[in-house]
Amino acid sequence: MIKMIVNNKKLLIILSIAAVIIGIVLRFYIYNKTIIGKPPRLDEQYQFYQTEKHIKEKRFPVSGVFLNTPETYDNEENARVPGGYFYLVYIVKYLIGGQTYEGARLVNLITSILVSIIFFVWIYKRFSLTTFSIMLILMSVNVYFINAGNNIYNPHNPLILSFIFLPVLYEYLYNDKKFIYAVLLFPILALSAQCHFSNFFSIIPSLIVFLIIRWKKDTRKNIIPLAIGVFISFLTYLPYLIYQFQNHFESLSKILGRKSELSSHYVIQPPQIYSILLFTTNEGGSKYVNGLKDIINSYFGKNPLYTFTFIFYVLSFIFALIALIYAYKHFFTKKMLTDNDRKTNSLKELLFFYMVYIISTIAFYMICGIAGGGRPHYFYSSFTLGFVPIIYFIENIRYTKPKYINYICIYALLNMIAIIIYRI
Repeated sequence: MIKMIVNNKKLLIILSIAAVIIGIVLRFYIYNKTIIGKPPRLDEQYQFYQTEKHIKEKRFPVSGVFLNTPETYDNEENARVPGGYFYLVYIVKYLIGGQTYEGARLVNLITSILVSIIFFVWIYKRFSLTTFSIMLILMSVNVYFINAGNNIYNPHNPLILSFIFLPVLYEYLYNDKKFIYAVLLFPILALSAQCHFSNFFSIIPSLIVFLIIRWKKDTRKNIIPLAIGVFISFLTYLPYLIYQFQNHFESLSKILGRKSELSSHYVIQPPQIYSILLFTTNEGGSKYVNGLKDIINSYFGKNPLYTFTFIFYVLSFIFALIALIYAYKHFFTKKMLTDNDRKTNSLKELLFFYMVYIISTIAFYMICGIAGGGRPHYFYSSFTLGFVPIIYFIENIRYTKPKYINYICIYALLNMIAIIIYRI
């Protein structure tokens, strides 16, 4: 059975289909299990209230969510995220969903699945069937991906948009004809930034730094489509800028006021950038008041089968670290290898972008003194980027040490079972 997994295409296709079915069923099961009729937390309550208010007043959204939660629903004094993409999408989901919160949640769930198809088609097109199957199995039960589909919350939009951004960036690096991909890069990030302000201190400057480093290599040759992309990004902010001009840039003044408020409590604190590794594990980023004690209590004493889940909770960290160390060991020793040179070089560039992202994000967060050091959901726009080392790890092992890929397949399958046990 073990030997069959990698060599048998039919078996890989069956596993892929099973992963799709399980992933969809699990998401709808969790959705039905968590039907509550109204948003559960304060931030989501404000966002739902503002959505209904936009519709009632027939007002086109030009601004996003509050940068800090106000004390009352009708408080308009606090600064908002520039750009109305989040509320525009929320309004569409709300209207399609029958003008109810649960209906909007259902549309959000379906939308998250549909957008992710772009990512999986890309993996299928550019990588092996083995990589496609393993990634599909891992993603089908990924706790962050599931949560993003289950709840409407502004940071979840950048996570879902990352399913588009990573394939576009890869294709920009992979193809000789880069025009369309160069055009798309910045508009995708512009929409992400309209959902969470943190993108201005992480993924956006990281891409700019990355392109500057690659100036002689290919950025200079593609400056026109990149400039077109920047112009399109500007157009997505045009309604916001027009509104600000008409109102004497009131919202921008509030943002600057918020920055001054933060500066008065400036603390040099690195962001929680380790989150990019957590995204590939079974750790959902929960807040543990009592640390390890809370983690242990969540897996032991409730259900004997949770012990099995806890084993894979630990193994998910081990697997993610092994893939990360393995990929960067090859990167720095110049031993990266897959079955295709262009694929290898493109993955190498993505791993380099991964490093640029880490360094740039730490630098910008510390320089700007972002409150809280940047919590995990601040980095959701890098969600799929965290899986690049795993993609390379699978591709390299499959090509150079094929007998070991069987164990990765078995791990992915058992991990899926472990998550199902815990969530049902």
